[in-house]
Amino acid sequence: IYMNKRGILFLVLTLLCSLRACQLYWSSTRELRSTDGHSWSPLKKKKPFSETTTDRLKNDSIILGTEPNNIFYFLHVTDIHLSRFRPKGHTHHFLHFIQSIIPVVKPKFVVVTGDLTDAKDKKKVTSQQYLDEWQVYQKAIEEKVNVDWYDMRGNHDCFDLPSWQSRVNYYRTHGKSANLVEQGKGVYSWQVNQPMGNYQFVAIDACPKRGPSRPLNFFGYLTSKTMDQLEKALTYKPFNHTFVFSHYPTSTMVFGLGDVLKSYDPVTKSLELELGDLKEHGLYRVVAVDHDLISFVDIQLPVNQIPKRGPVNSLGLVYPMRENKTIIWPDLVTPSPSILITNPKDARFSIPTKEPLWRIRQSTHIRFLVFSPTTQQDLSVQISIDGKLALTEATFVGNASNPLWTAPWDPSLYEDRMPHKLTIQVTTTDGKVGKSSSLFRVDTNRVKIKGGSGEFIIKSKMSTLVKENIYKFLLYWVTNVTLFYS
Repeated sequence: IYMNKRGILFLVLTLLCSLRACQLYWSSTRELRSTDGHSWSPLKKKKPFSETTTDRLKNDSIILGTEPNNIFYFLHVTDIHLSRFRPKGHTHHFLHFIQSIIPVVKPKFVVVTGDLTDAKDKKKVTSQQYLDEWQVYQKAIEEKVNVDWYDMRGNHDCFDLPSWQSRVNYYRTHGKSANLVEQGKGVYSWQVNQPMGNYQFVAIDACPKRGPSRPLNFFGYLTSKTMDQLEKALTYKPFNHTFVFSHYPTSTMVFGLGDVLKSYDPVTKSLELELGDLKEHGLYRVVAVDHDLISFVDIQLPVNQIPKRGPVNSLGLVYPMRENKTIIWPDLVTPSPSILITNPKDARFSIPTKEPLWRIRQSTHIRFLVFSPTTQQDLSVQISIDGKLALTEATFVGNASNPLWTAPWDPSLYEDRMPHKLTIQVTTTDGKVGKSSSLFRVDTNRVKIKGGSGEFIIKSKMSTLVKENIYKFLLYWVTNVTLFYS
């Protein structure tokens, strides 16, 4: 009888918890249920903007040579997790990124895709929005960042939030792009205009309207209003390329399974590229657009120069601020050279229907960016293709804001319909070495990403509902889209 009572009690508690979870889900997603009969299914495909543009560009006369124009790049970072309780990584990685990386890279702008703060207690059990974590975030940007900074929330930034107007929604008062998020109802965009054309960047804040407590808050939601804004942003006018940023992948956060997720969608013919975190792994991404060819490289902070544990105050908390509310900055670190190859671009991440890949075959020079605090006169460059040292000399052709190098090559030597591996190594006079590789083709064909379980997860049926009703719908409207998320 005793066991039966315990069993009944257990069933009752399970039922109550299930009902509470359903109630939270229903209230958080109320706005997702359209009241006007509008369907988000892509019943009618609109003609892509640049469908006729591709054929026209194939006849272009642009040659990728030594000219330093028609190229720009930006920084992408995610999952900062500023934390008052975590002296390892987290806040200290963020401060090193601002102080030692941004001034070296000199990007067009920085975009941060969520989880700006950690919002977890010391034991990582419960969640709460801590004002001091947001103060450090806001003040560090104010003091040292002198380029455009765009941010959006992740699930940690909306833990325990009853509403956007809540006094504990510190993103609203401390987030750099909070006004843009509010005005755009969760979506905002900006443009970069170049002689080659115009480029659009769209940020999506997919946090639920009411943020549940940890560990229930793992899904992002796009309400009907947000979808309207996103549609408006993506159909505003044609762009050479459109980049979409979100904290949540299109699989609506697949519970952290798999590797860093990178995938090419053959239906929408678009890339979906996840970036690893800054908090523990110290990762950041540089993305470049060179004559409409998109390239990127993921780089790690020089963690061997950063103490494993940062300083804490008298209360044992990570709060690197003085009494006058200025940041206590760590010592500078000197990263090794970082290289981003822009031509020939990596064929694993090519978009044949949207990039002028024929320009690789028409090019006369290998092109790459080198980011280093060392002056170009103190850098030596070594280039090899398929493991064979190339007898070609690299030349710096850029300037203070564009660290472009070029080296002559003959792409006709690689017209065998096979992938080839280009490796560039840069060494400083004090022995610091940076290396980067590109798996390229000159016939405009792609090379499989081979992203393992990560790529499988993006393509699997776990994300079918979200992809069919949101992601693919939007990408039917525009053609040149690359999605970055954390």
